[in-house]
Amino acid sequence: MVTEPVGDGLIILTFFISILLSWLFTSRVRRYALKKDLLDIPNARSSHSVPTPRGGGLSIIIVLLISTVVSLFLPAAPVQLLVSLVLATLAYAVLGWQDDKHDLPAPIRFLFQLLIAAIFIEWLVWNRMLDFTLSSGGIVVILFSVLWIVWMANLYNFMDGIDGISAVETIMLGTVTSFWFAMSGANSIAIICIAVAGAGLGFLRWNWSPAKIFMGDVGSLALGAFFAIIALIGSSILNIPFIAFLILYAVYLADSGVTLLYRMIKRERWWQAHRSHFYQRAVQSGYSHAQVSLAVMVINLLLAVLASLVVAGVLDANIALLASLIILAPLMFL
Repeated sequence: MVTEPVGDGLIILTFFISILLSWLFTSRVRRYALKKDLLDIPNARSSHSVPTPRGGGLSIIIVLLISTVVSLFLPAAPVQLLVSLVLATLAYAVLGWQDDKHDLPAPIRFLFQLLIAAIFIEWLVWNRMLDFTLSSGGIVVILFSVLWIVWMANLYNFMDGIDGISAVETIMLGTVTSFWFAMSGANSIAIICIAVAGAGLGFLRWNWSPAKIFMGDVGSLALGAFFAIIALIGSSILNIPFIAFLILYAVYLADSGVTLLYRMIKRERWWQAHRSHFYQRAVQSGYSHAQVSLAVMVINLLLAVLASLVVAGVLDANIALLASLIILAPLMFL
């Protein structure tokens, strides 16, 4: 990828404009959700007690789209790659929006998620935007990439269960990945990532406890897919160690992964909604939504430092991975 000559000032400006736009768009989405009775009704598996509008993540996706359009006009911007990134993210957003409105059956959701991811990866490989050579195990890498996108989309959805948690995660992941891409010279993608972070902060104003609107599947599915794709682009094109992304995403990966494994071992219906996540157990133990979300932010800060040291080549990846597991270990005892 050619280094893109864009100053840090544009990235910073994008962040603050995105905060404002997301804050404004979320208020509009909230009014629409109330008007259309697009509400999340509490049930036995919910962590909230009052009907709450959903679909607020749409504001983040709109900001992402705007930032992508802006990035397309930057010098040396990889236009085809940016368009592919935003189209895949939008496809997941559309699927999520339909699920928010109509509660799609789980098999239908999963089928479309697989289809979107497969088409996206095949498109990138066909147009040589990702270098997965078939003769060197590329088929396995392609299969992993498809499943990685689907898994990230779903775990982001699984984890969006209490006020503020996914907005905080979005702010952290967007900010750190923006820094990594900017340092690698991929400023157009850095701008998109920082726009997503800013949009997450603008949305947090409405989603902080007590939440006035939820992110909904339109936001969680799309953002999970977005950060999965960002990891693939960063590792395959810019040689950012993939393990750095795993460490950065570790809070959500560990919670969802361990919880899923635990439920499968107990022969529970692991594909159904539940209240077994670490963050849900923390709330059940008496911690407030705000306290848990702040704890996630602190853990993310520690993981971000470890992951960034790996990217900088200062810290061995295996040592960083071990340190991240130590940081996450207390979650097992919630």
